[in-house]
Formats: sequence, C-alpha cells, structure tokens
Amino acid sequence: MKRKEACIFCTDVPAVLGGRGEKATPGEMLAATVASCMLSMLAFTGKRRGLDTRGLSICARCSEGAQGIESLHFLITVPHPMDNEQKSLLEHAALHCPVGQAIRPEIHREIIWHWAE
Repeated sequence: MKRKEACIFCTDVPAVLGGRGEKATPGEMLAATVASCMLSMLAFTGKRRGLDTRGLSICARCSEGAQGIESLHFLITVPHPMDNEQKSLLEHAALHCPVGQAIRPEIHREIIWHWAE
C-alpha cells in the first residue's frame, strides 16, 4: 500500500495564466518569503540596537501578469515611535534582507512604512 504524502502547502496558477486563482500563487509565496526575511532582519537589527520591535508587522503581496512576477509590495507597520536615526536603521535592514537581495533587480519592490506617532 502506498503512503500518501501530506501537502505542505498548496499553490495555484494565477487566473491571468489560466489557473483557478483559489490558492496562493508562487509569486504570493515569494512575497511572503521576502516579508519573513525582512521581518527577521528588522527584529535582529532591533535587538542589536536596543529598539522595541515587538508587534512589528508586514503585509505582502505581488503583482503578476502574463510574463510572471512584475512587482512585490510591502506595507510595514511599526507600532512604536522611532526617531529619524532609528527609522533609517530599520529601513536599511528591510532593504538589505538576503532573500530580497537575491531577486532579479527588474522586479520592482515597493515598501510603504506606517510609523507610529
């Protein structure tokens, strides 16, 4: 009797490419992976510099077309007030996460920051 393999995650082809659009696309999973790396870098930088990064969050999405992934979009929410130097440190950390750096440069990345007052 064959053993059934459990599905770790399920994906779907984007609707624009003929898929059902019912599950996450590989592009959406890529955006989530980059967001995870960015969040790790933000936490690491925060710990190293004594910044409060608790509650930091990133929403990620991607834009896909007939030619594949066109752009990645991130909304980073920082729930604690930061001064300009601290903001600059976090922005640098997010931009230089290793996974994001491995993506082709022609794929546009948009990062919007929502800073606490």
